[in-house]
Amino acid sequence: MRKQVERVERKKKLMVYFMGIVMISSVFGVIFFGFTSGSGKLKYNDFKFLNKGSYWSANVDGREARFTYFPADVEQIKVDDIIISRLKNTIEIDVTSDFNETNVEEIALAQYQMGIVLNNFDVFVRQGLSSENENNIPIITCNDSTNFIPVVYFKSGNETNVYMEDNCIVAESSRNEDFVAIKDRLLYGILGIIQ
Repeated sequence: MRKQVERVERKKKLMVYFMGIVMISSVFGVIFFGFTSGSGKLKYNDFKFLNKGSYWSANVDGREARFTYFPADVEQIKVDDIIISRLKNTIEIDVTSDFNETNVEEIALAQYQMGIVLNNFDVFVRQGLSSENENNIPIITCNDSTNFIPVVYFKSGNETNVYMEDNCIVAESSRNEDFVAIKDRLLYGILGIIQ
């Protein structure tokens, strides 16, 4: 009888340990992999997108491209076809902003993410600032823009849009979080996802 009671107690302890492991694993799963919303898979213009929690992933010409926003969320950002054609099929794109820009962190994040995605498609993104700075970051201005190496100038403005000013592509946003949306809109155009 005593052995039976010990066996039942042991089973109870094992069950408690098992439940604890499941609960702790669930917490770590949420921390490391986040919550996924919706179905996890969506289609846009013949491209399949996977929701990976904090970003969207798509296979473009056999290579992975990661985006913060789904294409339908950024397609309303105005970008002329001439801008996309200037950015397509280049081996380098220079991005710049002002040293004293109020949204410098959001702009730097957008530029960095743009570089990561395009690097996977053999396009080098060189980051710079529009004037001399104490960090010796390269000076890139709109005057440096050419047909072979276009310049995208990120700056704060009154509305969120992308337009040509002389030979330079200006990516302007009225809200700091829109710089990453602009980056995604440009990438979707460059990669042919948004026509």
